[in-house]
Amino acid sequence: MSTLVLDRPPIAGDPFLLHAFARRGRPLSTGDVLRAMAGTGARLSDVVEGLARARTGGLIGPIGFRGGRLLLALTDDGREIVAADRSAE
Repeated sequence: MSTLVLDRPPIAGDPFLLHAFARRGRPLSTGDVLRAMAGTGARLSDVVEGLARARTGGLIGPIGFRGGRLLLALTDDGREIVAADRSAE
């Protein structure tokens, strides 16, 4: 396993955000992410902060627009972290 994954700081303390992207397997808008995180106990501020940290950390990135909404998707680094997390289970 790459040590790059192990050296990365936690994403707002909650890996559920990256897994929300991975489970859907398609680009998501912010609204899609909020719906995906509903019922997890995460606060709106937690989800928005997680999106901001994942974006600035290069784990998710813009991929285009749908209906005037910015779509975000996992980057290669984000997919690598999800894969490492899944293999650790």
